[in-house]
Amino acid sequence: MFRHILVPLDGSELAEAALPAAVYLAELCNAAVTLVHVAEEHPPSEIHGEPHLAGVKDAEDYLRAVAQRRFKPTTTVHCHVHTTSVTDVARGIADHQAEFDHDLIIMCIHGRSGVNTLLLGSVAQKVIALGTVPVLIVRPAHDGEAGFSLSPILVPLDGGAAHEASLAVAKELAATVRGAVHLLMVIPTFTTLTGRLAAPSRLLPSTTERMLDMAAEEAVSYVESRRARVAGPGVTVTTAVERGEPAHVIARCAERSRARLIILGTHRRAGIDAIGEGSIGSRVSSQVSAPILLIPLAGASA
Repeated sequence: MFRHILVPLDGSELAEAALPAAVYLAELCNAAVTLVHVAEEHPPSEIHGEPHLAGVKDAEDYLRAVAQRRFKPTTTVHCHVHTTSVTDVARGIADHQAEFDHDLIIMCIHGRSGVNTLLLGSVAQKVIALGTVPVLIVRPAHDGEAGFSLSPILVPLDGGAAHEASLAVAKELAATVRGAVHLLMVIPTFTTLTGRLAAPSRLLPSTTERMLDMAAEEAVSYVESRRARVAGPGVTVTTAVERGEPAHVIARCAERSRARLIILGTHRRAGIDAIGEGSIGSRVSSQVSAPILLIPLAGASA
């Protein structure tokens, strides 16, 4: 599965919310971990209400302490401080792909929420937009919440071949823990159509309604046919087709099924582009508490 996990840290407890997932996956996949801190130009004195890392030595000491405190001695953990100050932290993180050859980035999404996150883009969303590596975004755990785990996994599909890259990832992860996978396809209703289809549908409402009904019928066969791609020894696979606004339905299904992970293909958009192009990943991330593994789609451009 994953061989090398990159975890960006800024010195705050909020950023460290990514560590339980890194610890879990590193042990599960026998993967190496690199903890990285990217120095900012004109850094603030505080980050999320805590003192900001003051310099290179401070950052190096911090990363080493985190490695010793949070990871088992059997896990290979590297620490790296990017000493050249940058103005764009997200790009600084994404640019390390050539240097570290990591195949997963784990980040905590925090700070702004709702429409402000969509408009301005969190650092995590910008990293996925700039890079080509899967990004696992997690939220800070609340008191009493269970630690990171991998079952059940929710995999939304849209009928396109590119999004089916999520199936192979779900299969491998679920097989490793002998867990459950739920395949979901959401067909909009007439009132929840968005993007380029919304305006023409108003001119032909009856035809549009019928086309959506036909799409829902075809979707049942489609998701069922994808069951075999995920099923395997110890893996339970269920399927469903639901109607409504996709991001809202995915969030509702995640809550209902108590999904511990959502795997989504992404066109690598963030901020204004995410809204303008109807990015499901950006909208889902603002509505769910479950971790989301964003898989860059083949051929998608940043």
